[in-house]
Amino acid sequence: MKTIKRSKIIIATVVAGCGLLFSLGGTSALEQAAQLKLGEHEYMNNCAACHGADAKGGGPVAAVLSIKPNDLTKISKKFSGKFPAEHIYKVIDGREMINPHGDTNMPVWGHRYMSVAHKKAESVPHELDTQALVFGRITSLVGYLESIQTD
Repeated sequence: MKTIKRSKIIIATVVAGCGLLFSLGGTSALEQAAQLKLGEHEYMNNCAACHGADAKGGGPVAAVLSIKPNDLTKISKKFSGKFPAEHIYKVIDGREMINPHGDTNMPVWGHRYMSVAHKKAESVPHELDTQALVFGRITSLVGYLESIQTD
């Protein structure tokens, strides 16, 4: 039973990620809401401990970090009012470092997601590509971050 539920979540995440990628092509409001819910779930499970439930940088772990986590509601403001989705995706998956002068203090989620996705892909009776699972998770997270931007 748990495998079936997990399979549905994995497949929904992949579909959501692909849907966000093509959202300019006209996904329904219901599909967009589901995609944002998946992104919020990713955020709360993997980012909120440092960045806070409100994404302003004050999560429970922030007090013990040497560098204060960024306010993720101000990303667009830092980029002249345009949300840099591709850049944020690359920061999350580890292809772009936050601090060009040294190692990032933020965990590289691409590697973690890949490891988890590989295990999940093996346990699902359908042919699922590990990279597609990672893409779906990160894409839904990026969509959620874009949705919480403030002025």
